[in-house]
Amino acid sequence: MMKKKLSLCTTLVIGASLLLSACGSNAAKSTNETASASPTSSASAGASASPAALKPVELTWYTVGTPQKDQPAVMEEINKILKEKINATLKLNVIDWGAYDDKMKVITSTNENYDLAFTSSWANNYAANVLAGAYVPLDDLLKKYGQDILKQVPAKYWDATKVSGKIYGSLNYQTYYISRGLAFNKGLVEKYNFDVKSVKKPSDLTPFLEKVKSGEPGTTGYLPAVTGFPELFNMETGFTIDAVQGNSLFPLMINVNDKNMKVFDGVESKEFMDLMKVYRDWYQKGYIRKDAVSLKDYKAEAKSGKYAVWARGGGPGASETATAEQGYPAVVVDSVPSYINTGGVIATMTAISKTSKNPERAMMLLDLLYSDKQLYRLLSDGIEGKHYKKVDDNTMEAIADSGYAPGTNWEFGNMFNDYASKGSPVTLDQLKQLNDTSATSPLLGFLYNPDSLKQEYAQVNAIMGEMIPALMTGTVDPETSIPKYVDRMKKAGLDKLTDDAQKQINDWKAANGK
Repeated sequence: MMKKKLSLCTTLVIGASLLLSACGSNAAKSTNETASASPTSSASAGASASPAALKPVELTWYTVGTPQKDQPAVMEEINKILKEKINATLKLNVIDWGAYDDKMKVITSTNENYDLAFTSSWANNYAANVLAGAYVPLDDLLKKYGQDILKQVPAKYWDATKVSGKIYGSLNYQTYYISRGLAFNKGLVEKYNFDVKSVKKPSDLTPFLEKVKSGEPGTTGYLPAVTGFPELFNMETGFTIDAVQGNSLFPLMINVNDKNMKVFDGVESKEFMDLMKVYRDWYQKGYIRKDAVSLKDYKAEAKSGKYAVWARGGGPGASETATAEQGYPAVVVDSVPSYINTGGVIATMTAISKTSKNPERAMMLLDLLYSDKQLYRLLSDGIEGKHYKKVDDNTMEAIADSGYAPGTNWEFGNMFNDYASKGSPVTLDQLKQLNDTSATSPLLGFLYNPDSLKQEYAQVNAIMGEMIPALMTGTVDPETSIPKYVDRMKKAGLDKLTDDAQKQINDWKAANGK
């Protein structure tokens, strides 16, 4: 994600721990075959072939972000390049953050014709869409038309995209490590002389939230996100958890330090109850808004300046990035050590719709965003001299109020092909290096496939979708509510799902020599 050109994983915390993994005993084998496929002129069969030999097409792409006033001017320049290179034009539909999921569900359910869409577990859920047959497999398309993608994205990451041995999402190359943090309103931290590094558990925030409640009318202490499993759960447990499946509400997980990879239900854990009690206490004391359960746009709320603390990504430069995003000074501290899991790798991908009439040209477009830096930078930053100015060959400075500053260079192509932003606290090379040095979850490359228990899976997810917002906002009493929710989930088949997930993990471990 990024203003200041930092990672999506430093901005998208909610649900990032519960993203999709991939499965199949042949995953490693087929990944190596894909990544090492001999270059056919990728462009060979398409992008570098004579555009005159290709019929003209218009491609439709759905992305998530903030619609930009000057997008038409940028798209005019983009389409000049696309017309010359692959005889295509692009219709880019940018859907606002709070509306993207619902809009894509309608588009998918009605089988609307479109070509490309942003997909992840936190938005336009990758796992759900793949299992529903919404996307086309990309293995052959990547080999024929995606050679620049395969050259630039290290082969080791492609396992994370695989579902039953096939790739359904083209990776956007960015910072893959997950780094969770807590962001604080810096002005309030300084005013109340609060040591942000003293926070080791969520409950350690309580004294600060009390001071804000007493001394800052109109400001709420904590902003909870309710789109996935609790953002502070890792902090409460004291160890890093990883999901067994890519649904951000699915409750089954492992402790990444457990070499046996024993599956457990996070909702039944003592740590979950303890954390929900903290949220409940905050809600009753007024540290969480009484209507928090109805809030839909977490990013907009964080930007409002009405909160003292909220969860977000951590890592290098997170304070500067949060400050740029929120529009007021913020300080960020890491809540758990950074690591790489499948969710971090597939946090930003692009899928080709099963309804696409031009999947080959769609892949050519994705490949061009890797091979043509001018095209990528147009989409990321806009027009030089109008939306940004170059500081040197590798650095840019945004022009204020230019009408084009989407801040979503992580959403397509290779983020490391972009300019660095003037004054950025870390370089793109430093961020790229962190991909190689962060610890890796033992579940990297695994996906729990619930096909044999579809009804149980759907019912458990529905209960979780009802439960999580109510509990994470403190709206209901966890001591009475959690046992009822657990009972309902068990009756719906949670234990069957747990046993099935464990069996699949054990089979995957055996097949891959884990």
